Amino acid sequence: MGIAWARDGSYLLSTGSDQTTRLHAKWISDGAASWHEFGRPQIHGYDLNCIDNIGGLQFVSGADEKLLRVFKEPKGTAEILSSLCGVKSAAQGTLPEAANIPVLGLSNKAIEGSAELPSNTRDHNDTDDPPDNARVRIPNQPPIEDELAKDTLWPESEKLYGHGYEISAAAVSHDGLLIATACKASSLDHAVVRIFETRDWRELKPPLVAHSLTVTSLRFSGDDRYLLSTGRDRQWSIFKKDDENPQVFLLEAKLPKAHSRMILSACWAPVEAGEVFVTGGRDKMYKIWNLQRTNNEPIHTMSASGPVTAVDILGGLIRDMVVLAVATETGELSVHLLEQETFLITLSYNLEDR
Repeated sequence: MGIAWARDGSYLLSTGSDQTTRLHAKWISDGAASWHEFGRPQIHGYDLNCIDNIGGLQFVSGADEKLLRVFKEPKGTAEILSSLCGVKSAAQGTLPEAANIPVLGLSNKAIEGSAELPSNTRDHNDTDDPPDNARVRIPNQPPIEDELAKDTLWPESEKLYGHGYEISAAAVSHDGLLIATACKASSLDHAVVRIFETRDWRELKPPLVAHSLTVTSLRFSGDDRYLLSTGRDRQWSIFKKDDENPQVFLLEAKLPKAHSRMILSACWAPVEAGEVFVTGGRDKMYKIWNLQRTNNEPIHTMSASGPVTAVDILGGLIRDMVVLAVATETGELSVHLLEQETFLITLSYNLEDR
């Protein structure tokens, strides 16, 4: 139900209703490159709804529970990625060795030590306190299923509390200093956006109020000046960071009934393209908006073959063109090239055409 790239693009994290978070990276062997699962950082007891990369070898995820969990990469995963994928970690010497899940627990517990222990002699459910000298053996090929489940967990470093219902959305600012979160809601009191800072993991209060139902998507603009939220109430809202106090966000604009049905996804255009963003909804429409337009009308409105479940834009321009990807509930994925000035579509490509 969510994906997030590492800040340097070296690996991809995915999470979903199978109650796991998975790490995918590129393996180069005998001159051939292929993508494989190299880690299973989180094996949970709840369906996972959202994920984002914090940077500094950490990620945050939210599930059908009232808190978010922060995980830190262990030394075992760092060594696997370094050995097989060429992904180097400058902080490898300070990382915990590995992690396990205690019996009847949901929090991954760090394991410290230096002696190597073969993976087939360990089981993360055997005991609450595994041997302190446990260490993951580095394979010479992508880990197999048994190794993924036992040896590639990430230790949990923080929990973020504050929401009253299951987590629905999370986003990390591009500088990695702030985390915006939301939960499932049927009233104004719970349909708030909470901001946490990552230095000491405290919540910045008060929470941001704009929606009346579940917030479905949160996105920071490329320069982190704005936070965009969309919801089941068919509304988009934009909060602006205060110029004098960067830990304060103020409501800049909102548009009720921006779509005829709930809005499921949103994204920002690159900063050099202006204060432009895209929303996609269950009404089978995706719309392009400019924050500087005062008439509350979209720049363009396009129709899709089904409910639009995901939209995203490449972080930079390609030959002065904006690259937009659109995905629908029926599984269709299309890529569009838009002119930077007018945002008119000049070329569309449906991946089914391949």
